[in-house]
Order: sequence, then C-alpha cells, then structure tokens
Amino acid sequence: MDIDKIRSQIPTCQRMSYLNTGWSGPSPVRVVDAMTKRLEYESYEGPTSQPVLESGEKLRLETREAVARLLNVSPTEVALTQNTTEGMNIVMSGFPWREGDEIITFDIEHLSVMVPCLYAQRRHGARVRSLPLGTNDDWDTIVSKVEEALSPQTRMVVFSHIQYSCGLRMPLDDIRRLTKDRGIYMLVDGAQTAGHISLDLAAAGVDFYSIPAQKWLLGPDGAGALYIGDELIEMIQPSYVGHSAVDTSKNPVEFDFSSMDKFRVSTTSSPIAAGLLEAITFIREIGIDEIEARNTELSAALKAKLLNIPGFRVLSPLEGPGVCGLTSFTIDGTDPKKMVQRLWEEEQIVARPVAHPESIRISSDFFNTEEELEKLVVALQRIRG
Repeated sequence: MDIDKIRSQIPTCQRMSYLNTGWSGPSPVRVVDAMTKRLEYESYEGPTSQPVLESGEKLRLETREAVARLLNVSPTEVALTQNTTEGMNIVMSGFPWREGDEIITFDIEHLSVMVPCLYAQRRHGARVRSLPLGTNDDWDTIVSKVEEALSPQTRMVVFSHIQYSCGLRMPLDDIRRLTKDRGIYMLVDGAQTAGHISLDLAAAGVDFYSIPAQKWLLGPDGAGALYIGDELIEMIQPSYVGHSAVDTSKNPVEFDFSSMDKFRVSTTSSPIAAGLLEAITFIREIGIDEIEARNTELSAALKAKLLNIPGFRVLSPLEGPGVCGLTSFTIDGTDPKKMVQRLWEEEQIVARPVAHPESIRISSDFFNTEEELEKLVVALQRIRG
C-alpha cells in the first residue's frame, strides 16, 4: 500500500491530521470530480433529456451493483438510501410488529439505533430490552448476555456491528447463530463498517444491514444503502411510497412490494450516486482486506502509546477479534470536549469527543500515518500539562 500516493489524492491530508473518519471521512479528489462532472453534465445537457435520463438510471444500477459487491449480496437485495439511519428506520417502521414483541439491543448504542427501537415500543407496543455492554467486553461475554436475554417474545436483535463510542466489534456471526434457529430477526447498523472492515453478509446470514457512504467509504453525505435478505423484502412495508411501489404496466396500476425499488420514493441525486460509486471503486482498488489490516495496526500502535502514559486509560478492546480502527480513551483530570477543541485550535488535529462513555475517540484510517499518531500523543501530553 503506497500511503504517500494515497494521501496525495486526499486534499484534507495536506492541511491537517484528520483522525475522525468514524464521523465523516475526507473524500479523495476523484470522488469530488465524479460528482462535479455528473452535476455539470446534467446542467449542460438538460436534466430530462433522453441521454441524461438513461445514463442516470444506468448510474443508479451500477451503484447498486457496486454496493452489492462490497457486501457480497445480490443487487436485488440492495436499496440506495440517504444514510444509515434511513435504512434502520425503513426496517423498524416497516416490520410487522405485534404488541408484546421484544427487541433486544445494548445500552451503549448510538441513538440512531436506540431511538427507532424506542419508537417501535411507543408506536406498536413492542418492548425494548437494553443489555449492559462493556466497552471492551470479550465475545464470549457478549454472546452469553444475548443468549440469557432471549425469550419466546424476542422478535428482533438490533445492534451496531462496530460500536461507535469505543470501537468494539461485535460477534456478528455468533449472535446470528443464536437468533436464526429461533426465528428471531437481526437488524445491524453498519455505520462504522463499510470501507473499514471486510464484509460478507451472505456468509453471515444477517436479515437487515444498513450502511453510509460518508464515513469509512470516504464518499459523499446524503448517500447510503440498505440490505434486506431476498426472502424478507416483501415483508417490510414502505412507510412512504411513490411511483416505484407500483407496477405501471398494468391498468389500473397495482402495488408491487416484492422489489427493493418500493423504497425509492421519487427523484434522487445522480451526482451523489456518482460519488458513492467512485468512493467504492477507490476503496476496492486499494483492497478492503489491506485497509482493514492497516486500520487495526494503526489502532494497535496508538493504544500501545497511550497505555504507557500515566493517567491515560484506553476503553477500547486491546486485542482479539473485537478490535478495529477506532480507539477511545480517557485522560485523568481533563474534559474530552475541551481537549478535542484544543487539539484542533493548537495542532489542527481533528478528533471526536464521545458523550457516553465520556471519552476521546480517534479513527485510525488507512491514509493516516504513524507520525500523525505520534503528533497526537505528544499534543495530548502537552495540553494536559
């Protein structure tokens, strides 16, 4: 992996130490160019001219196919969305809940996971059980917690594949083995995974999985994708519908809820789709396995540095299958928000404060360098005083 060449394609790297891909990643020039060219093309050639309309539909199909390859699923199981949260809401709002159904999730989940669960409780009478989860729990402990919590009323387990607050990678396959034979569905928030770790949803056998474009894929805001297993597509009812939900070849038209197209309401942005397609192409050219390995190596190097400093405590897993490129830590006697603010103001280092558990979070992405991590650690010690 030629890090210098990669960094030369990401302008942000020339201006600052960007260590916050887990919030939103910096796009390569080629992603921005793809969006700009498509926007100019539509503007100059007429947004509804035949060539523009035909190429726009072709672009959307190619983007769905690219997402499908990234996830190792069929394009017919993929819907393009605006973000991870939209995908989560499509499933939670369209699922056939019954009063008394039980939803199992975890207490450190992002609100984009927790709030849709609580809304299903408010709207449909489902019951949410939020299991306690330690930031560095091992996989056996996590699986045991889930197994003990399952009951005849459990209808769905909803969680993040990687916990945003601490980088704990969850035992996806093991949890799926617990749920599948019991007829329990599994909805997974992949906000921190696509472009970060290798994904094979076909092998994992998950039911529903939602991803964004703007984080580790280094794509644009306003883009994402939702996977629904082929046999479950018809079960999930769209909460809002447009022309794509009906078969227009029939007169009168008839609803057709057997396709993922039913979730496409109306006009979508071709320039944003072009950006997502180019971002996936960029990531796949480098190689997701190579990216995952480097992300983990950088995170391990950062953890090793932090562990040697008195008063610094790493919250993220230190070893084992639960590790990834996210590292959260605390510093005795400091406020994470103020520390992150000073990192930017004094050193042009971009990090993130996390509210629960209160900490500083660093995203070690493949384009980052060992020198940037050393700069971070030195800055933290200096600011701490």
